[in-house]
Amino acid sequence: MLEVVVVGGGIAGATVALELVDRGAAVNVVDAEGVGGAATGASAGMLAPQYESAGPGPLFEMAVRSRDRYPTFVDRVEALSGRSLRLRRDGMLVANLTDAERRRAESDVEWQGSAGQRAEVIDADAARRLEPGLGSSAESYLWLAAEGQVDSQALAVALGEALAATDARVVTGRRVAALVSRGGRVTGVRLEDGRSLAADAVVVAAGAWSGELEGLPRTIPVRPVRGHMLRYPAGSAALGRLVATHAGRYLVPRSDGTVLAGSTMDEVGFDRSLSDAGLAAVARSAAELLPALADAEPVERWADLRPLSEDGLPILGPDPDLDGLVYATGYGRNGILLGPLAGRIAAGMVLGEGDESEWLAFSPARFTAPGAG
Repeated sequence: MLEVVVVGGGIAGATVALELVDRGAAVNVVDAEGVGGAATGASAGMLAPQYESAGPGPLFEMAVRSRDRYPTFVDRVEALSGRSLRLRRDGMLVANLTDAERRRAESDVEWQGSAGQRAEVIDADAARRLEPGLGSSAESYLWLAAEGQVDSQALAVALGEALAATDARVVTGRRVAALVSRGGRVTGVRLEDGRSLAADAVVVAAGAWSGELEGLPRTIPVRPVRGHMLRYPAGSAALGRLVATHAGRYLVPRSDGTVLAGSTMDEVGFDRSLSDAGLAAVARSAAELLPALADAEPVERWADLRPLSEDGLPILGPDPDLDGLVYATGYGRNGILLGPLAGRIAAGMVLGEGDESEWLAFSPARFTAPGAG
């Protein structure tokens, strides 16, 4: 039986682990914070490739495929965990606050339509028929009918429960310190307490900490980017679908009536603390999009770190210089969105299966600087 260590228990690592267990591998998942910790549980859970993508290309194609794979993925996790993930596809409204943003939206309609995805620019009256509580700042909106969300806080818990229902082993409370290899092949990992775990293959899915591992054969340029989130209580405002700005701020209505507001992109290293300025910026945008939130008091505030690669693309693929090493990291703001498809692709690499065309654009081979090991 193939022995695999997955470094990281967030959405990136957990999806790989579930796929590998389903295909008969023996899997150890190692994460100091447990499965679903850090950025996974702190995210908004948006499934919005049309909103997040700057233009056509391999990342957009992968993101759309992963969004469309979500019903199958959710069915699997719900069956294993017994927990509802509240998958929704209510669509998304993106406010065009300037003429330049309207032109950008019109461009999005054109290129996304050519890619087979529905998008349209609608006037403010049409948008308010969908969401009567919208603010008055935008004269038009980009309407993306296929976008949706999953309850990421429920998903974070359910991933741990799903893995517990399988033969996977989860090691918590300890971090992986180093990759261990011999003769051009990975042989396992060394934990920070000095223990070793032997493996035939290792998947690096440690989020913002992926590049911190010793023994990697190349530099993996993944950096942490902090994002702030607010949760407004049920009854604060009526909202039925995702609403956002082109600048990356958004509102996410949860099935329990609460509303999430996000987010910032703060370059502050590994600092996960809350910033008054970041929280205030999110609150201002929330009130502009949905004025009823101006007088509402958030019931939760948090921040966590997203793993962003040097060029903004995922790092997904086998290492060309060390057999048995696979990367699944650097998903940025799109970890929840990309997780199901990227997990299947990465598991296929470990098992020597799959289609190279699915990951070639994201290969770690594009980073050629030598690593510390």
